[in-house]
Amino acid sequence: MKLLFLIVIALVISGCVYFFTSQRFSKSKKDKKFNWRSGSIASAVFVCLLVIIVYGAYSSEHQPDMQCRSIHTSTSQPPESLITANDYYSQGNYDYDIGNCTKAVNDYTKALLINPNFSQAYNNRAYTNMRLGNYQAALPDLDKAIALNPKYFQALMNRGDIHNFYYQIDRKSAIADYERVAAIAGPSRSKTSVCGHLLLAKDNGWTLRAYLDFFTGAFARCG
Repeated sequence: MKLLFLIVIALVISGCVYFFTSQRFSKSKKDKKFNWRSGSIASAVFVCLLVIIVYGAYSSEHQPDMQCRSIHTSTSQPPESLITANDYYSQGNYDYDIGNCTKAVNDYTKALLINPNFSQAYNNRAYTNMRLGNYQAALPDLDKAIALNPKYFQALMNRGDIHNFYYQIDRKSAIADYERVAAIAGPSRSKTSVCGHLLLAKDNGWTLRAYLDFFTGAFARCG
């Protein structure tokens, strides 16, 4: 649906190009014959837009998540020692920052072995698994994090995103999580991404209705 909408936009732009160029090239403004010169320009514009759209759609679909595919530099520092649950949690955050996601998952696991009620470690292990594409492993961790802290903003967003975009698509569940986030955020929810995600879940993804909501500003009004 998203691709179809972009193609329609390309057709509209090409039609506008034809109209304005035909007005320029026509000897008489009353001349209603098809202007082949304008038609050629409009066709060329449409083909160029179509190539851009197809290439963009292909690239976005096949663009790998680079966070966990290469090592990055980080301004953060690892903990000086690894003794407490917080130490392993901080080490996990550091390893995630530099792109060593597999090690980060192991770090969070060690933190949870020391403190099984560490909600942030559950959420961060889940999010790291999400970046690795391991959504099945992420869901139980998010359930646990939310059970420990029912107002855990990030965990609710992460679980909603899994059901809305990535795995075991269940937009009813995603809506429930996003609405909880919107209620927790209160008036400041307009400064977060929850409104857009909530309406995408309600509109069943990037449908025509979702585009209409986007252009009418409905994405900024939720809750």
